[in-house]
Amino acid sequence: MKEIVCVNGKFMPSAEAKVSIFDRGLMFADSVYDCCPVAECRLINWNLNRARIERSTQAINLCVPERFWTELDEQVVEVIKLNKLREGYVYVQVTRGIGERAFTYLDNMIPTTIVSIGRTNIIKRGESYRGIAVCSVEDLRWGWRDVKTTQLLYQVIARMEAKRKCCQEAWFVSRGLVTEAASANAYIVQHDGAIVTRPVSREILAGCTREALLSLCRSRGLKVDERAFSLEEALAAREAFITSAMHFVTPVISIDGQEIGNGKIGVVTTELHEAFLTEIGV
Repeated sequence: MKEIVCVNGKFMPSAEAKVSIFDRGLMFADSVYDCCPVAECRLINWNLNRARIERSTQAINLCVPERFWTELDEQVVEVIKLNKLREGYVYVQVTRGIGERAFTYLDNMIPTTIVSIGRTNIIKRGESYRGIAVCSVEDLRWGWRDVKTTQLLYQVIARMEAKRKCCQEAWFVSRGLVTEAASANAYIVQHDGAIVTRPVSREILAGCTREALLSLCRSRGLKVDERAFSLEEALAAREAFITSAMHFVTPVISIDGQEIGNGKIGVVTTELHEAFLTEIGV
C-alpha cells in the first residue's frame, strides 16, 4: 500500500512529496514537530499534541494563519483515513517556510506543513511487552528543550551510542542528575512505591504521554514526586520506566549494564502500563 502524505494541504503519495532545498526547516532546523499515537484507528490524546504544537510555534515566533489549526485537524484525520492506519503514529512538522539562507527571516513567510504517518506496534501486551536496557549519556543539548523542534542531532548521537552498547534508549545526565531519555521521559519507582520524575521546565520536554500518565496516577491515588533524581538513585531504585508516544509505559530493567531491582519488569510499572491502555480504550 502506497503511503499518502499531506504537504501544504495537498494529499499525495509519499514518493511524490517534495519540499524546497531552501526551506528553513532543512537549512536551520527552523521548524517544530510532533508525533501523536494512533491505536485502533483512533488518535490518542491529540488535544495534548495539538496544544504542544501550538506552544512550540509560539515559542519560536513561527506565525501561522488563523485557519491553520482547523485545517491541521482535518488533515490529520484524513491522513489516517487514506492510509487505513490502525496502529502507529501521525507525524506533523511545521517549518518557517522557504527563504534565503540568512539567519534573519521575513515576518510574512508562508509556513510549510507536512503530515505523514508511521506504522509500528505501539500496543504491547503479553510476550510483546518487554523491558529495555538504557545507557547514560552526558546531556549536551541546547538549553531550550521544552520546545519540540527538529533540532535533534544530539539525540541521534545519543541513540547511536546506545545502539552500539546494545541498549534501546539513552538517559541524559547533567551534573549527576537525570533529565530525560533521548526520545522519552524518564521515571523511577522508589521502594515505598512513590513515582519520581523530573518536573516540567526548560530542562525537559513536557511529554503528552507523561501528562496523561501523571493525571492517571493522581486519579488512582498514587504518590507522584516531581523532582530531579540522580543516576545513583536510579540505579538503586525499585523500578524504572520511560513514557513516550511510541512506547507508552515501557519498563527499564538495566542502566549502564546494572540491573534495576531484580532485573525484571516491576509490579508498579506493569500496573501503570495496563491502566494506561485501559484509560485510552485499547
